[in-house]
Amino acid sequence: MTLKTNKNDSKLILAFKRLLRDQCYSSQGELAQALAELGFENLSQAKISRLLAKLGAVKSRNTSDRNVYILPEELVIPRSKHAIQSVVLGVKHNNMQIILKTGIGGAPLIARMLDSMGEAAGILGTLAGDDTIFIAPTDVTKIDEIADSIRKLLDVGNN
Repeated sequence: MTLKTNKNDSKLILAFKRLLRDQCYSSQGELAQALAELGFENLSQAKISRLLAKLGAVKSRNTSDRNVYILPEELVIPRSKHAIQSVVLGVKHNNMQIILKTGIGGAPLIARMLDSMGEAAGILGTLAGDDTIFIAPTDVTKIDEIADSIRKLLDVGNN
């Protein structure tokens, strides 16, 4: 099912994006209430859910350590090594998988970047929590080299 893009829906989508950029709504009910206060009344949970899906909104921790809906462009990967160094705390492995520790909320950003590198970089895939990333190497016999290349890329030690 797709959303109509008439003039009212366009206004709704713009208002919805503004609310998500505030990074303070953790439930669909909170979003519905905020939209009602802006004049978009009687929005069903299904409509809110479709809007979230259409915009690709995800839940992430905000600066207040609250799990809230945000837009995907808010999950921008840090552009400088200094910014990455402030997020990544360490990279280790247990001969089976590589574990990367980040500050709170940093794991999804770094995991997205690592996933984009793919198998050519020795990364089969990642699984990110809030502050920990599990990295599946393409070849466990080369795990030392893969972990070292990740450390070098992120310019971090193996703390």
